[in-house]
Amino acid sequence: MPLIIYDDDLFGAPIAPAEQQQLGPRIQQSRFRFETIFNLLAGTIMAAIGIDIIIKGVMTFATRTPFKNLSSIAGLAAGFSFVVLLVLWAFNHYWSRKLNNAALTAASRDTFTDALTSLTTVLTILVTVKLHLQWFDNLISIGLGLYILNTGTKIFRESSLNLVDYFDPYLEDRYQRRIADLTSVRKVIFLKAHYDGNLIMLRATIGVPPRMTAIEITRLIETINQIMWQEFGVMETDVMITTNY
Repeated sequence: MPLIIYDDDLFGAPIAPAEQQQLGPRIQQSRFRFETIFNLLAGTIMAAIGIDIIIKGVMTFATRTPFKNLSSIAGLAAGFSFVVLLVLWAFNHYWSRKLNNAALTAASRDTFTDALTSLTTVLTILVTVKLHLQWFDNLISIGLGLYILNTGTKIFRESSLNLVDYFDPYLEDRYQRRIADLTSVRKVIFLKAHYDGNLIMLRATIGVPPRMTAIEITRLIETINQIMWQEFGVMETDVMITTNY
């Protein structure tokens, strides 16, 4: 008989022995929620940085602080940084879409912000130094700050909704219609999805004909799990069966 080892702590907090055995799988899933919390903190920090940039840009614009000339070497370095960060953003963006990963999505947004910062540095040097338009730097800073604030707010909002188990009702409706289309399913009585980190978990109660055997019900549950994973990326589908239909 294989030896089962249960976790005795969750992020340094002790777990009671009885709870370790009773809620072992749930505890493992709960670890993924730390990813959502870290994304929430990242969004908060980004929003704070955006506000700080906006305030400094407005103050500099109002006081007309003299602009310090930058060398062409700084422009070349910023241009090289923009190209590298753009490639990194494309890589993160591709895999965040492919894996439907919230952490990679936040990372791709952060990388794009860094690439945009490098691009604005290049534009600032070209316009401010070459055309002697010192106000352009302040204007670009304010615009960049607004973009960072908007991005941080979006990450904060998405992470907050995930923490309170909000899920897109339109996506839940697609899940329900797909399960209801199966021949052996008479009715989808209950369906609810939620996020554990970037993993989608689904609970559903369905009505089936009374004549179905245990083997047929088992196969139906396996089919539903396979369909929800392959077509929608649902990590786990917990199906309850009732034969009162």
